[in-house]
This record gives sequence, C-alpha cells and structure tokens, in this order.
Amino acid sequence: METDNPELLDPVISRALEFADASHSKDKSVFNVESLRKFEEDINETLNNLKTKQPVLNDGSHVDEYSKILKNVFDVFEVRLKEIIQRWEDPNAWIPIRVRNFVDDFKEFFYAMEKNSKGRYKIIYNIAEQDEKDYLVNFAINSEGEEIIYMPLILKDVIRDLIANARKYTPPGGDITIGISQKNGVFKFVVEDTGYGIPEDEIEKVVDYGYRASNVKDTVRTMGGGFGLTKAYYVVNELNGDMWIDSEAGEGTKIKVEIPIPEIMGR
Repeated sequence: METDNPELLDPVISRALEFADASHSKDKSVFNVESLRKFEEDINETLNNLKTKQPVLNDGSHVDEYSKILKNVFDVFEVRLKEIIQRWEDPNAWIPIRVRNFVDDFKEFFYAMEKNSKGRYKIIYNIAEQDEKDYLVNFAINSEGEEIIYMPLILKDVIRDLIANARKYTPPGGDITIGISQKNGVFKFVVEDTGYGIPEDEIEKVVDYGYRASNVKDTVRTMGGGFGLTKAYYVVNELNGDMWIDSEAGEGTKIKVEIPIPEIMGR
C-alpha cells in the first residue's frame, strides 16, 4: 500500500511478523484459528481507519479494493493454518481429503490469486468464457475412493506451489491443466502449462535451491524465493516417489509426480 498514513498499518504488520515467527517455532498460543480471526478483525478495523483518512491511496487504488483482496487471502490463510498445525503432529501422514473440499480449496486459492492481480487477469474454468487475458484452468481428479483421496498435507502444499509456478510462468491468456489420479496403489499428479518453458540444458538445474531459468529470471517479476521446485523434489523423494520435468523454452512445461501409496485407511 502506498499511503500517507503508514503508521496506521504498523501494528498489523507487526502482528503478521508474529504469526510468521509462531509458524516457525510451532507456537500454538499465537498460531491458531482464534488468533487468526482476531487478526483479520484488527486488519479490517485498520483499513476502515485508513479509509477515513485516505480512501484513495497514492497509487490510485481504493482501500476497499484491498479489503476485498484480504478477505480472500484470510479464507485461504485459515485453510493453510489448519493444514500446517496438522502437519506438525505427523508431517508425512497420509490423510483422507474429500475431493470436493480439495477442489474448493484450490478454487479459493485461484480466486485470491486473481483478486490480488487487481484486474490484470482472470482465472476461468470454461473455454467458452475465456477472453484474451484469462487463464483457462482444467482440473480433473480420479480416485478409487470416488469422493476421497489420500495424501500427506505437505504434498498438497507442493501441489499448490507447482500450480502457482505454472500460473506465474505462463503469460495471461495461457492454459493450465491439472490432473490427479489415485489408483492401483499409486498417487499421480500432473501440471502442464503453455508458458515460457525451460531451456533444455537448464531443466536439471531448476530443482537447485534459488535457481531460476535464464529466460525468466530477469523478465518475470516474482515475490518467491525460487525454491518451489526444490521443495517439490525434496518432498517427492522423502515420500519415495519420482518427479519428471518435460519442458521446452517458449512452449511450456509439464511436471509429473508419481508416489507409491502406503496401505492406509483400509485401502
């Protein structure tokens, strides 16, 4: 936010840093749903105070725009917070997740992403509705459990990161295809995009910590640390799985993950 009254935001920024510290130290006295909802109330109150003093910010945006974006961010945040706390107990435990809830969580994630773009692009799910700057997302899940899939929550985290990468490195107007299959004792995940792709001689390097391909590192603005693929590679190996990257510069990227499913939940 570019505002003449940054001091109004200082307390909630400090609170955000407290949440970050508590997530690292596993401090449930701070990192819990009740504290998160109080934090959201504090932010809304802060934005109302800011709106009274400066409804239109220095960058021409309105405070109300940020209020709507943050509402969606907090919806995603609450889901993530619950996942993180559950992961603290047993990070590699395979747990049942309803397919409908899984898809809804990711649609909330996409919606928050879209709102944060402030109109630069939209994310849609029907090709008949795709305009020039819209991302078309295709999402399919098949499971022997029909309405249930199993996965460690950290794997859901990896899937989220890889999907975010696909969006980040695909220009508006591109396609992102996501598939999950859980059959015959194997969990499969594929994400494919029509983005910038990766130069052939750099494909093996992109899993190195902090490495960004030469064709995007100076042209694609990102707030990430360049470790999404590193984390994915590490987690998949920890779960005794395999990961493949198929990419061509200027054509897009396809990432495929296969992980053996342990004998769980009466499967």
